[in-house]
Amino acid sequence: MGNALFQSVCITRLASKAFKLWCAIFLSASITANAESNKQDVYYGGFAFCGKASDVDKNFPIASSLNTPTDDGTPFLGRVAREFFQKNKDHFSRMNLQFGLARREDTPLVLALALTDEKVLRDEFNDFHKLVIQLGFEMLILNFKEQEVVCSQPICIEFIDASKEPFDEAAVRERMKKMIGGADSQLFAAVLAKADRIQPFSKNQATLQVRRVGIGEKALPFLPELLRQSTNAYAQTVAQQFGSLLTSKAGVALLPYAKDGLNTKMALVFSDASAVQFKIPDPTFAVDLDVKGFKKVLDKSTDAESLWIYGAFLGIHVCEPEFNLVYLDVPVKYGVSKVVPATQKSVDEFPVVSEALKGAFVSAIEQMQKDKNTNEKVLKKCAL
Repeated sequence: MGNALFQSVCITRLASKAFKLWCAIFLSASITANAESNKQDVYYGGFAFCGKASDVDKNFPIASSLNTPTDDGTPFLGRVAREFFQKNKDHFSRMNLQFGLARREDTPLVLALALTDEKVLRDEFNDFHKLVIQLGFEMLILNFKEQEVVCSQPICIEFIDASKEPFDEAAVRERMKKMIGGADSQLFAAVLAKADRIQPFSKNQATLQVRRVGIGEKALPFLPELLRQSTNAYAQTVAQQFGSLLTSKAGVALLPYAKDGLNTKMALVFSDASAVQFKIPDPTFAVDLDVKGFKKVLDKSTDAESLWIYGAFLGIHVCEPEFNLVYLDVPVKYGVSKVVPATQKSVDEFPVVSEALKGAFVSAIEQMQKDKNTNEKVLKKCAL
């Protein structure tokens, strides 16, 4: 009888454990189902060029030349982007990404991938030619009903190559095509890395924006001629690079940088040739960046080589524009070293100072996170 009682107790305990396990599984499934049902529907809107339709060929000469019709009549950039998003829609875990014709009564929200910046920099050093391709994109959620930008994730990609022969337009197009739509696309690898960071949010969500970028006189001698002639273009790159690092490291809700601070509209030209202007709403918090300059100092020198230290000097200002509250206003500097062989006649300094500037960006973001006031009252309020 004792043995029967022992077996009965064991069976009861096992049943109890099984019931608890079933309850846990049911609760987990219910939470998951509720989370899934609470996710908003967002329709895929396509690939777009940022700016006026009349300026697309001028602002994006290489990328726009790639956007020719494919065998099904779809422009190349629009097709490769759509195929990528369809294949990887489950990676966009904070929304229900939908395809097909969006009706405003279903959802006004649309996900789009926009090219915002194209730079092709050519230089000649000693006996070789150098090519640098820099592309900036914004992964955007747009509210078509309100004609407004909801949020963005900036993405920057870069390709560097060298050759004994100059790079003609065909060579540049070939390399840019691989960057965007090749088998090992840099663009789509970067999009995939940020897929779970973009989401629609309520109107009460606090937002952050890189509002202004200043380029100091002491930065100009280190820039390629093309960027010296157009500091606004360099400011766009600076804003996107900082924003990309900020969203990766701090996970905040970001609004896109506006090249013209007085014009807070973002014009987009989609692959189907439709052109729409979206208002960029006022941010809750703003970051102003001042690239004060770059400097190089000789650290050591021998008959064989020289060691140079390149420094980037940055000012960062974090504020709440509506109430004119300043949370952080500090200088940041960062240095990197460069060994130059005695036989080398010239040095390509732009990549070196760019590396130093990215180091300054990381240091600035770390200061934002370490400063209790900025972290608690800005970053945490903007957290996704």
